Amino acid sequence: MSKTYIFDALRLHLKARNITYKELAYAIGLSEISVKRLFTGGDCGLERLEQICQYLHLEFSDLFKATPRKRKLITRLNLAQEEEFAQNKKLLMVAVCALNHWPVADIHKYLQLTRCQVQELLKRLDGMGFLEVQASDRYRLLVASSFGWISGGPIMQMVQSVSDDFFNDGFDGDGEILRIMNMRVSRKAQEQLKARLEQIALEYEDQARADSHLPLQDRPPLSVCIAVRTWVPKFMRDLYRLEASTKQPVKGKADKKVHQRLPIKPVKS
Repeated sequence: MSKTYIFDALRLHLKARNITYKELAYAIGLSEISVKRLFTGGDCGLERLEQICQYLHLEFSDLFKATPRKRKLITRLNLAQEEEFAQNKKLLMVAVCALNHWPVADIHKYLQLTRCQVQELLKRLDGMGFLEVQASDRYRLLVASSFGWISGGPIMQMVQSVSDDFFNDGFDGDGEILRIMNMRVSRKAQEQLKARLEQIALEYEDQARADSHLPLQDRPPLSVCIAVRTWVPKFMRDLYRLEASTKQPVKGKADKKVHQRLPIKPVKS
């Protein structure tokens, strides 16, 4: 089998998943130019090829099968689906595991679910278009890197109800940080900064996908919460003549939430 055939197959899988060369390059630690050269010249060692297949959740044998079926990746569930998740915690947990790239074997091993239950839950997620079950021990995630929960929806309401548990921490472990700043910047600057935060959120997602080949114990869970909103603490608001004179409304919900994931309490090293 020629290298040309292999890389043609890889291109088809990239296209079917709507993954760009730039996204692939970041995930496997190369420049975009290097990835383009790799695909053009077909000069790729077995280790690098396995790394690409791992990122795409492919077995090497998948490259020699039929053309992959193109399916649109979802960025949101609908309200009814989120309500089903909120009512069925087992289904939600398996979905979160899939979002975190757990192998099926680890879902069996680390969750208090029978093999039959896991298979039924994966089958339900397949029916929702959340993932595609490929075999009894394999699936392919069908959510976009920009996937998030509905703002103010059932899942975010669950998350907000346990927010005290998330923030009741020193955030001083490896890879942890908490910074809250109050400032005034122009509307234009706000949009520019928001775009940069969106990019940081995508980088976390890309890194999680790139590290998905590692065993669970080598990739402890992180909960990334990026939130920006128009808000002034009450003790400050009471002292502002400016806020009182302009009668600027203070909203009860966050205006901007980026790359929302169901929080899992960070594990400290």
